[in-house]
Amino acid sequence: MANSPRPHRWRPTGTRHERGYGLAHDRIRRALLREEPNCRACAEEGRVTKASHADHIVPRCLGGGNERSNYQPLCVAHSRSKSGREGALVRAAKRRARAAATSSKTDLGSSNASRGDF
Repeated sequence: MANSPRPHRWRPTGTRHERGYGLAHDRIRRALLREEPNCRACAEEGRVTKASHADHIVPRCLGGGNERSNYQPLCVAHSRSKSGREGALVRAAKRRARAAATSSKTDLGSSNASRGDF
């Protein structure tokens, strides 16, 4: 077991087409990178770096759509950084929701016990 690689914690569900990254996404990505070949985030920092990713400004999992206005060209570094931040936000929100659900169940249990209702 010590020599076995650590298993991945996240695996995409379904193919890229099943997740919504089909022909329409490919067309938007090609057009976006043709129209804006440089990373938008690097340009804001005063650098010029070739973009390789068509990134959703508002992630699809947070309600962002597939319209052209919701895409931005990013380099690999900025794409990974942004994806990591978004993943951390989603994980934190899920943790807060679980904690709130657990505490509300605990509160209900303690209020019943204090009244003597069993």
